[in-house]
Amino acid sequence: APTVAVTAPSGTVSGTLTLSATASDNVAVAGVQFLVDNTAVGAQDTTSPYSVSWNSATVANGTHTVTARAIDTSGNTTLSAPVT
Repeated sequence: APTVAVTAPSGTVSGTLTLSATASDNVAVAGVQFLVDNTAVGAQDTTSPYSVSWNSATVANGTHTVTARAIDTSGNTTLSAPVT
């Protein structure tokens, strides 16, 4: 199964920003899907470095959880630890 970790953002955010993550696998990573509060953001990114643009104005002010789901070429998935 792949490994994945959200690398940005951290702390308080506003406006449009980049969500980014690192991912690796013993064979190959097929893609990374970013999620905010368990809702997919943008399209799955299939090339490293893995990132997506997100407009934080699409959610109410407050604390939200960002995760990334990596999938490898065998179909195995891993969900990152959450970043709030």
